[in-house]
Amino acid sequence: MRDTKRSIIQVIASKPARALTCAALAVAFAGTPLVAPLSAYAVSAETQQQLDAAAQAVEDSTAAYDEAVAQLEELQTQIDENTAAIAELEAQIPAQQEAASEAMREMYKYQTGSNQLVTMVLNSESMSDFITTCVYMDEIQASNVEAIEELNALQSELEQTQTELDEQKRQLEEQEQAAADALAEAQQLRADAQAQAEAEAAAELAAAQAAQDTAPAEATDGAGADTDNPYNTANQPGETPSTIVSGGAVDWNMSREEFIAEWTARIDAYLAGSPLAGHGATFAAAAWDYGVDPRWSPAIACIESTKGLYVPYGNSNNAWGWTASGGGFRTFSSWDEGITAHVRYLRNMYGTTLTIAAAKRYCPPTWQDWYNKVGAQMNLI
Repeated sequence: MRDTKRSIIQVIASKPARALTCAALAVAFAGTPLVAPLSAYAVSAETQQQLDAAAQAVEDSTAAYDEAVAQLEELQTQIDENTAAIAELEAQIPAQQEAASEAMREMYKYQTGSNQLVTMVLNSESMSDFITTCVYMDEIQASNVEAIEELNALQSELEQTQTELDEQKRQLEEQEQAAADALAEAQQLRADAQAQAEAEAAAELAAAQAAQDTAPAEATDGAGADTDNPYNTANQPGETPSTIVSGGAVDWNMSREEFIAEWTARIDAYLAGSPLAGHGATFAAAAWDYGVDPRWSPAIACIESTKGLYVPYGNSNNAWGWTASGGGFRTFSSWDEGITAHVRYLRNMYGTTLTIAAAKRYCPPTWQDWYNKVGAQMNLI
């Protein structure tokens, strides 16, 4: 029994709680490098740095929070095991105490009563047998006392372990709260930077509209991401950029799970009945992971392929008219692979949401029409 109980102590002692470090949460916003060329963005360099740094801070603080939660769960398992061991010991102690008490009573009777001694003498075949019987009874008594002392000592050891585990749990709970606070702060920083980027994009649109009033619509030369896509429905020249994408529609001040749940439902509703139906969760998860407006990629898919209905080669899983660097169009093994790759591509090459600059690069010949139609679709999601 002793070896079994001590093995429980050894198992618990061999699994110390790891100390959580929040050093990863200290993000130097001013020194964060840009992920993509500035010319692809319609936000200032300062705002872009804030966006990049805030996205990294959310990633780091989310990892720290998840680590704290995992450590708490692991520690709780240790506490539960230790509590069960204490309960098992407490269940054994009364029976052991009763056995020891009974042995003590019997020994007392033999030691103080003449009849019992006479009986022992008469039942003994020799003096040696009598002495052996007395020694045996003493050993039984000593064994019972030793068992009680061992149980009490082991119980004390387990209770001390419980105290230590409770203290570790208290410390981890404090660290979990600190990580949660850091995550909330990072999410707010990202939301603020995103709002600033949207404000700058709106100002850029206003400037473009003002310029359009005094000059003919321009067609930008060069190849875009959707060059030669025959399924692009934004092909009207001479348009004026006028669509205003609803600002504040994306709330970054929520957990990853809440964000994905909300935007999965909204994107799935938007894509219902199309070849992309049911892939809202992939769009939402990629949008969170890369800090991109979750409406942008689905809206582009609508304009470039009628939500995946018309795609290059018929089975490319490329709903965005996305050309390959060596010519032709990119292909993907699944919609999910293509969705994740496209959202990452938007983030790295065009920014976090629809802008005039992004439209000019994605669809150069008729960027005004593309900007208006993609923005209109985004407002529907």
